[in-house]
Amino acid sequence: MTTQTRVFSVEIIQNVVIVAPRGDASGFRYQDIHTDTNSLVDSINRLKINRMVVDFGEVEVVGSIMISSLIKLARSIANQKGTAAFCNSSENMRGVISTMNLTKLWPYFQSRDEAIAAVNGSN
Repeated sequence: MTTQTRVFSVEIIQNVVIVAPRGDASGFRYQDIHTDTNSLVDSINRLKINRMVVDFGEVEVVGSIMISSLIKLARSIANQKGTAAFCNSSENMRGVISTMNLTKLWPYFQSRDEAIAAVNGSN
């Protein structure tokens, strides 16, 4: 299953929800980011999804508003005793997530396949 929101591309592969930002917050209205994030959190909770991979392959870098949305999504996974991971980022984006110490909470993998295998293996 693949779907597009205004802000994210969303797929489910091997029981893992893959969330890919479609751009940075500057390309969207704040209300769209807020609405799409809350809608995804609701779907994650309703479907009891407890594994997520954030794929940064569609963006060079995202700022704090988008990072906050992704953290909210990852926390919804953690609240269901699940696990999340990041993958496929540019060097700049990797620096952002490392600087924010997000890789201490959720691991980073070079490829989507590695991230999917890791989150599937941890449950």
